[in-house]
Amino acid sequence: PPISIVNADSFDIIGSPEVQLLREDSRLMRWSCMYRAQLHQNEISVKDFPHDEHNLVLKLGILSQRQPGGRWDRRKWKLALANESDTQGTIRVPYGLLVDNVKIPEFHYDENGLEFELIPLKHGSSLQSLRDQDYYLSVKLRVKRDSGYYDKNIMPLLSILNLVSISILTLNADDYFQRGLMSLNIAFLEVGLRMTLDSHLPSVGYQIKMQRILNFFFYSILWIVLESSILKFLVENEICSISFTRKIDLVMAIFLL
Repeated sequence: PPISIVNADSFDIIGSPEVQLLREDSRLMRWSCMYRAQLHQNEISVKDFPHDEHNLVLKLGILSQRQPGGRWDRRKWKLALANESDTQGTIRVPYGLLVDNVKIPEFHYDENGLEFELIPLKHGSSLQSLRDQDYYLSVKLRVKRDSGYYDKNIMPLLSILNLVSISILTLNADDYFQRGLMSLNIAFLEVGLRMTLDSHLPSVGYQIKMQRILNFFFYSILWIVLESSILKFLVENEICSISFTRKIDLVMAIFLL
C-alpha cells in the first residue's frame, strides 16, 4: 500500500521499496522502504526548558485508494498492529524495533523504546460510520532534554549570586547606600547574564521555566533594595530601632532563601 506520513511537512523515498519472501509455505512476505522526512510536532512545548520532555510522534496511514471500491478498501482491509501470529516469528519485536545507534542531539530517549497506537483519522463527513472509520498509526518516542549545562553551570552561579545578595542584609539598616550599591552591582551582573542566556533560549511567545528562575533572582535583589530603603526611612524617623530592623532582615533572608 502507498504509505503516507500524516504529519510530514515533506518526505522523500530513499531508494526503491524491497519485497522479500520470508516463508514459502505460508507466502509470508516483507515489504520495506526507507524515508527521509521533516515532521510537524504540534504538541511540543518548551515551557519547562531546560527540564522539558517531549513525545516525538510519527503518524503513518494509508490515505490513498482507501475509498469503497479502491485497491485498499478500508471496509475490507483494516489497519492493525502486527502480532506474533502475523509475523510468524520472523522478527524479534512484533511492533517494530528502535535502532540502537540512533542519536538525538541534546536529548536522551526513554529506554522503554517506542509506543504504538492506532488512532481514528478524523476527516471528511462527521457522520462517518464506525464501520468505515479510518485509522492511522501513531508511533511515539519519549525524549528528555539533557539539562546538564544549565544544572551544573548556570543554576549554581545564580544561587551563589543570590546568597551574596542576601548576605548584604547583615549590614545595618542605616547603611542604606552600601546595601543599595552592592545589590545594584549584583543586579547589573545578572542583567548581563540574562541578556547572554536569552540569546540561547528558545524563541517563543510564552515564558519558559528558565526565564521564571532568572526573573525570581533578579526581582529578589530589587526587593532587597526596596526593603533597605524602607528600613532606612523607619530608622531615620525613629519609628523602629536597629535591633528590630535586624529581625526584619532575618525574616527577609529566610523568605528569599
